Amino acid sequence: MAQPQPGDHDRMSPAPGAAAPGGWLGAGLAVAIVLLSLAWVLGVPAWFGRAFFEQQPMALALGLAMAVSTIGLAAGRGWPVRAMAVLAGLGLCALCALIAWRYPQLTILSVLRPGWLVLLSWLLIAGLLLLVWRVIGLPIVLIVLAFAAVAMRDFGLGIPLTPPERWAVYMVTDPNAMIGLPLRVALQIVIPFVLLGTLLQHSGGSAFFTELSLAAFGRFRGGGAKAAVGASAVFGTVSGNAVSNVAGTGIITIPLMRRSGLRPHTAAAVEAAASTGGQLLPPVMGAAAFVMADTLQVPYLHVITAALLPALLYYATIFVQIDRISARNGVRAVAASERVPALAALRAGWHFLLPFAVLFALLFRYQTRPDFAALGAVVTLLAVAALRPYRGARLGPRGVLAAMVDAGRSVAPLLLVTAAAGLIIGLVSLTGLGFSIAGQAVAASGGSTVLLLVLVALIAVVFGMGMPTVAVYVVLATVLAPALVGAGLGPMQAHLFILYFGLLSMLTPPVALASITAARIAGADMWRTSFTAMRLAWVAYIIPFLFAFSPELLLTGAPGAVAAAALTAFLGTSAVSVAAVGYARRPIGPALRLVCLAAGIGLILPPVWGGWVLAANIAGAAAFAAVMLRGLPAAPPESEDRTSPERSA
Repeated sequence: MAQPQPGDHDRMSPAPGAAAPGGWLGAGLAVAIVLLSLAWVLGVPAWFGRAFFEQQPMALALGLAMAVSTIGLAAGRGWPVRAMAVLAGLGLCALCALIAWRYPQLTILSVLRPGWLVLLSWLLIAGLLLLVWRVIGLPIVLIVLAFAAVAMRDFGLGIPLTPPERWAVYMVTDPNAMIGLPLRVALQIVIPFVLLGTLLQHSGGSAFFTELSLAAFGRFRGGGAKAAVGASAVFGTVSGNAVSNVAGTGIITIPLMRRSGLRPHTAAAVEAAASTGGQLLPPVMGAAAFVMADTLQVPYLHVITAALLPALLYYATIFVQIDRISARNGVRAVAASERVPALAALRAGWHFLLPFAVLFALLFRYQTRPDFAALGAVVTLLAVAALRPYRGARLGPRGVLAAMVDAGRSVAPLLLVTAAAGLIIGLVSLTGLGFSIAGQAVAASGGSTVLLLVLVALIAVVFGMGMPTVAVYVVLATVLAPALVGAGLGPMQAHLFILYFGLLSMLTPPVALASITAARIAGADMWRTSFTAMRLAWVAYIIPFLFAFSPELLLTGAPGAVAAAALTAFLGTSAVSVAAVGYARRPIGPALRLVCLAAGIGLILPPVWGGWVLAANIAGAAAFAAVMLRGLPAAPPESEDRTSPERSA
């Protein structure tokens, strides 16, 4: 097969940043963001006997991100626009640098609220919100403005009024606001993982994992789609970014899926759904998971342990649906000429497994901080990619620099949105609005936990249509998670529930960034792709309700109860998938599809609820087995390049 090349940046690429949006200045500022993060992780100031407030590097990082974003927005425009963008970006960066430099004094002056500090605060808030609007979208800006209006006008909610000048200064100088927890997590933890992902892309690691996944699944029916799921799961857990994951693996897997027989919109939907799950799959997940660990004040290991089984259930359900769709439509295996034998793929890129081994060892064996574990993986990758070429290309200094530029540019919007999320946290902290909203949500549910969960899920989906996952999580964790905990859910259950529904913004129209990116690669309609991706990822709408009532799915409880909950959940979602696709071992009609649906519902119910649920589990399992075994024996398998409906992975 024609092998995807990683790109030898020392021989083939232009100078990093020269042809990219924003030119050399934007590239330099992007690299500065990454270097600042690495300096924080390594504790560089302590090497020189210096100590800083953690808000000081956070403010500087935000200023760099604002400058990178402002310059990037003017890319491709005329020189007057670019010049104005450079001046505006550097001006905002200078204001943030002033905050960083004088932060210890400003925390004292904030009580007096001098006029110049009020003006500086308003300029920074206005600049941040304007950039968030232009780079991320309008919804989160409207939410911030709505919270600010409530803080300053009350609107009958019974909260103390906040003068505008106090609000502005508080948002900029308080450690619970703009330069607060979400921004700290992004700078300290997320950036090293993003750097690891971009280094994998530039060194050929993403191509290796795609190739390895093709070797594992390509010979089965629908092999291109199954390989896409495998590659996106592995690469997505490192990048933690659905859009970059689609762009990194989709350029290879989507054409393969189309050549295998999948329609363009279906191929794009498979890639979008598989890539979105990277924010759920340990060991890395996404920025929201790191924010969750800090919010709950628990080790990150606890978060990924709880998230493991639901994430595996998510991918298993997508895999089952792909297998049934491929069987129904006669989707071919990937041609032998387009895939490499597994041993050959491993021989070419086995060294890309070493950074993951270091990452897992540091996270699980030695239980180090996530940022330090990511840094260990980065150092390992730099060493092995420099010493051992992949497909004739070796990662050199120019490739490393290009990866740092890409990492800095990709995290700049994240720093903006986490700062905006910090504004919401600051408003809730300043006014106590969260308690009011949580109380009203509980009152609206009438004391029903189920109704409260449905209400929170709907709010999260609506919010998610215009905001990144981390912003949705921060908002709902601040104002509605206390209501869920008050209704009897454990803190981990409540926060994971919010995380799941928040990330569906990547697939849910009209703002479905993962689906849109995949549709562009496939040349498919965005709307058809988005709705197909939602159907493939339907289990993500159900899993949160399952673990809300069955904490065993979060690996909490006796091993027997955990195993029973996992088995019934998998069989139940598989039965519902068969009903949705309309294919068991052969096509099934409406009556049998209803039987499968009923069997799936009976199986999904957690067995720990009691004897009647166990009876429903057994009845569901029997009905599902009867449908799947109906009509044996099956037709004999065909050739490898066009497998029969009965050949599966």
